[in-house]
Amino acid sequence: MIFKNQTIVITGGASGIGLAVAKKVILHQGTPLLIDKNAEQLETVKLGSDSNFIKSHADVGNEDQLKKIIEEHIKILPPIKGLVCSAGKAPIPKRIEDTELSEWNEIIQSHLTGTFLSCKIFGSHMAKNLSGSIVNLSSILGYNSGPVLAYGAAKAAIKNLTAALSTQWADNNVRVNAVAPGFTDTPLLRPKERKNKRDLTPILNSVPQRRLMNADEIAEVICFLLSDNSSSITGATIKCDGGILAGAGWQPYGGFPKKEKNKSPYNLEE
Repeated sequence: MIFKNQTIVITGGASGIGLAVAKKVILHQGTPLLIDKNAEQLETVKLGSDSNFIKSHADVGNEDQLKKIIEEHIKILPPIKGLVCSAGKAPIPKRIEDTELSEWNEIIQSHLTGTFLSCKIFGSHMAKNLSGSIVNLSSILGYNSGPVLAYGAAKAAIKNLTAALSTQWADNNVRVNAVAPGFTDTPLLRPKERKNKRDLTPILNSVPQRRLMNADEIAEVICFLLSDNSSSITGATIKCDGGILAGAGWQPYGGFPKKEKNKSPYNLEE
């Protein structure tokens, strides 16, 4: 199996995309090391036998906590061969006039600084051992701006960081890529403070596939990038958005084309 005798570190591993990746890593006989700031949620994670995975409560924005994790587990786990940086706080749309510096810093810290520190600690370890693959979580809002100011800025920066690290560690046989999910049905899209208050109709109308992405299909792409099946891919950011970015230019022309019943898609005349 593709992750046999490998440890895959997953930040934000207690829910959403991170948890979906962990399930697939176990399916492919790997050992997920889940890192999450939410101790209560982390404790509820069940992935079969407790011997199949490791749970570590830590803040990805705290370098000392991440160093402690690698020091505690480096000698007892299979070699670390993969890192998935999916930790981050859910953003709330606000105008800049209404955004406190503390709110800005919290989002930047959890998404961008957390990715930087995770790559610094675990990525450097893989680079030293001349083998590994990293997948960072960017977003479609790293391409097009939106009302979540700090989140969009952080996700755009993660794309740039990914490209830079892919070049820095190319000679160390460590690949670094990112995925840019569209609107995905996870707790990040539906945070507790907005439960039952979010109208998803505008989102669905912006997606050519007319649906939300799901964590499992994003995890499939991440596992592909972690595996040797993608050995020639590094420095890339893969869009997993149901066509949002590709379809953005259609809106001023009346929206996406609609399939007409009983009509050939090729408009051929009899």
